[in-house]
Amino acid sequence: MKSRRNIHVVILALTAVVFLAGGGWVAAQQIKSPAQVAADTAPPTPSLITAQVERRSLSSEVIVRGTGRYGEPQVIGLPTSALKTNTQLISEIAKPDKVLRERSIVMTVSGRPVFILKGDAPMHRDLGPGDSGKDVAQLEGALRRFGYNPGAQDSVYDGATAAAVARMYRAANQAPFGLTDTQIEKLNAAAVAVGSATDHLLQQRLALRTAQRGTTPAEINQARLDASAVAELLPPARSAIDAARTRIAESRDLVSIAKRLEAEGDGTARRDVAAAGVDVTTKQNALDDAITAQAEAQRAVDTLPPDATPTEVEAAGSALRIAAAKVPGARAELDSARAALGTAQEVLRQSSVKARDDGRKATRDLALARSDLREARRTLSTLEAKYRLAQSRVSILRQPSGTLVEREIVAAATRELSRSKADLARVAARSGVQVPADEILFFPNTPVRVDKVSATRGSPVGGDLMTVSNTTLAIDAGLTPQDTKLVRTGLRVHIEDPETGIDLVGRVTRVADRPGTNPQIADPTKTAIEVTPEGADARLVGTSVRLTIAVKSTRGKVLTVPVNALSAGADGRTRVQVDSGAGRPRLVAVNPGLVASGNVEIEPARRGALKPGDRVVIGAVTTSIASKGPTDSQAPVAPTTVGTEQPAGSASGSASPVPSPSPTGGAAATPSAGGATATPGTGAAGGTGGP
Repeated sequence: MKSRRNIHVVILALTAVVFLAGGGWVAAQQIKSPAQVAADTAPPTPSLITAQVERRSLSSEVIVRGTGRYGEPQVIGLPTSALKTNTQLISEIAKPDKVLRERSIVMTVSGRPVFILKGDAPMHRDLGPGDSGKDVAQLEGALRRFGYNPGAQDSVYDGATAAAVARMYRAANQAPFGLTDTQIEKLNAAAVAVGSATDHLLQQRLALRTAQRGTTPAEINQARLDASAVAELLPPARSAIDAARTRIAESRDLVSIAKRLEAEGDGTARRDVAAAGVDVTTKQNALDDAITAQAEAQRAVDTLPPDATPTEVEAAGSALRIAAAKVPGARAELDSARAALGTAQEVLRQSSVKARDDGRKATRDLALARSDLREARRTLSTLEAKYRLAQSRVSILRQPSGTLVEREIVAAATRELSRSKADLARVAARSGVQVPADEILFFPNTPVRVDKVSATRGSPVGGDLMTVSNTTLAIDAGLTPQDTKLVRTGLRVHIEDPETGIDLVGRVTRVADRPGTNPQIADPTKTAIEVTPEGADARLVGTSVRLTIAVKSTRGKVLTVPVNALSAGADGRTRVQVDSGAGRPRLVAVNPGLVASGNVEIEPARRGALKPGDRVVIGAVTTSIASKGPTDSQAPVAPTTVGTEQPAGSASGSASPVPSPSPTGGAAATPSAGGATATPGTGAAGGTGGP
């Protein structure tokens, strides 16, 4: 029993020893020195975030929306041609969406074609033989392109130019514009003058020879007979002129009367129609009254009381029969009145047709009378010239011999003939194939596309007839005042629209000099630009596309780092921290350049100090401390990231300020949103690299 008690004592003693040892160990764990407490609560060493130095091209961009259209819209009207005096009417005109190339006929006016040619200056006058200028040179250039040789390209409309114009018209199955009535009359008059001058010269030469050999009485008598014969023809020629003038006056009166009758119609026929119309109305009223009287008589019969006397019944029936008998007669009279109205209307129509026919005949008679007047004038002019020549011959033959005067007369007649021939040559040179101002439209670029047609067939020429544009595609867009300072013509543009699959490149071809100049841009504060794509894609028309304009770029590939990698030293120089892997980054001074898309172009101040693949510090990350329990003097530390973000601008990649220096020599520290831990190797500005 005693031994058992000893064993129990030993066990209890051992248990006590173990318990006391454990309690001491626990107590020891709860007791720390001040140095240990300071070491445990100190923040951990930050971990560096780095990015790789890269060699690549940088470009800053302006991004806007634009809408596609066909280029150079232009409103078309026709100039006035002095060669055409009648009212010009549209015969045919191109329909919308039609594409017209050089030498295409865009419309016909009163049967005459209107061609499209390529040229910078519009037609502003009629062109014909003898004309010169830049517009003639432009026409000659177009003719030469088609293979219609216009001769020397000397800016002068000559015979070769006229022949080339005629070939162009005939190739299109059109008649070239020839001589007008006025030109024919001038040409005939000039030819008559040459003939008279030739006869006069021959007469004077004959007179000179006669004077040289002497004149016989028979020659003098023959000259007198010749003069008398010509004199007898003068009165009938003058009478023919008077008769032609009288016919012109009469024809003019007949034309005027016919036009008035056609417009007003025959007065008697119109009065007959009006009277017949009144008679129809009267007969219609009479028929209506007879029908009404019949209806009232029928109603009287139908409403007789049951106790009506036979006399009353007979009277009502008699009244009904009388009223019913009047209706057929009234209807017959109405039919007769209507037939009379139709007859009167037909007479009026026939009188109008007769007036129109009479007007046409009178117009033809007037044209013939004018032609007869021109012919009579030419005949009288020829006879008067012959009579003067005959009288001169008689006078010369009667003069005593001596040839000085005759020689002077021959010389004067020779000069007169030369002058008449020169006049004929000048008139002939200005006559022939011509180009009316309203038969050619010049466009700087061809082909052109018809967008809208305002004129219709049969309408008179005047005002705006159609709107055309060239087939070159263009895109309109608007820039804010800030972006306008960055964009200039010639800049490369990326054109895209994911929905339609459009993916093109182009160039800025126009920048307006002030805002609000393009009505297609709704915002008047924006400056209009035009972008011309490389390659045609009809899907662009009316489609809103994204335009990315490279406003500035580096010349080839350069060294780049994220913007967050830059910092400024105490001396004001810009620098980066290069992580050499030893835990102590080295500072490298750099010269920054273009900033774009969160990256910046750099050039080390010392050549070779940086190379692609080096790691630069863009921030630091601090890990959390898991404390055993928060106290008043120690709270949990949330993870933070060191780095900066590039300010947003209207132009993607526009210049941003270099971050100010931090106490550690790196970029200024900014806590990340929500206190999330940054991924190693990724900076806020988008730089990437390994750990």
